Amino acid sequence: MAAPANLLVFAASVIALIYGVFVIQRPENLFRSVMKTLPVVLLAAAALAAGLPLVIVLALVACAAGDWFLSLEGETGFLLGLGAFLLGHLFYTSHFLSLISLDQLFTTDMGLLALILLALIASVLLRLWPYLNDLKIPVVIYAVAIAAMAFAAKAANPGQIVLAGIALFMVSDIILAQERFTPLANSMLRRAMPYLVWFLYFAGQALIVYGMIG
Repeated sequence: MAAPANLLVFAASVIALIYGVFVIQRPENLFRSVMKTLPVVLLAAAALAAGLPLVIVLALVACAAGDWFLSLEGETGFLLGLGAFLLGHLFYTSHFLSLISLDQLFTTDMGLLALILLALIASVLLRLWPYLNDLKIPVVIYAVAIAAMAFAAKAANPGQIVLAGIALFMVSDIILAQERFTPLANSMLRRAMPYLVWFLYFAGQALIVYGMIG
């Protein structure tokens, strides 16, 4: 089943490229929302075709829903998107935790990783904190969830490709948070952020699926 699954990953990548180059800056409309959502829907189909665990398919479906909600303007769409991605992270985390025994979490290397992740999340939250207003609790919960996903993934050691995907997913979320909440000047970096977020995010998801397909 790897061949059909890999074709779906390829199709998802082509559509993601088209979205990122030609569609990403268009005003909100149905076409833009569909183009933003379809790549990860196809990755979910690839995971299903490859016979990956159902929880991985559910993680991708949740993230695709998050893509749809984030394509909508307004705080409601953002909050629904945040919730959908939180669910996706929890599905991924549950999968990685199912692959390990409890003692694998309590090693020197994992303790060091936990400290690094805590320091990273703390530094990001400190940067965002003055601008979060009523979203402080949801954002903290989300930050803890994505750190837990990275921690569980490293403990499970599903391969370098999957781990690279998890890392890119994290980086895209950090950049998205900076773009969403912090007052950056209208600089080249500000203009580049939507593209960085999209391509890092999709590459992360695609690497996770491709690495699991093998």
